[in-house]
This record gives sequence, C-alpha cells and structure tokens, in this order.
Amino acid sequence: AATPSPCPPTVRTCPKMHLSLENGQAVARAMERVPVEGTWTEYSCNPGFRLVGSARSNCTKLGRWS
Repeated sequence: AATPSPCPPTVRTCPKMHLSLENGQAVARAMERVPVEGTWTEYSCNPGFRLVGSARSNCTKLGRWS
C-alpha cells in the first residue's frame, strides 16, 4: 500500500498588489499567480521622478506587504 503523502504546509498569501504606477514601474519578482510569502515587488520611477520610500516590498509571514 502506498503511504499517504503529508499535507503541504500552508503558505500565507498577500493581497494582490497594483502593479501599474502613474510615473514608474512595479515589477513582481518570484511571484506565481498569487503573491505568497517570499514574493517581492521592486519599484522604479520614470526619468525625472524620484522614488519616495522603499524600492522593494516583501510579502511577509503575516500575509502583509512590508
């Protein structure tokens, strides 16, 4: 008889992030169809604009964006 496979651990998912910015780009990295723990997004601005805040946001273990 085959041994039953163990259940995979539950992975927290983060809310879907808006990847369209008015004056820049947000590029999702390491993302499947849904953002999960370990996924991150990188932000960059168009020429002539300055990024305010972090250039990277991470999906944390709590299921929130950093």
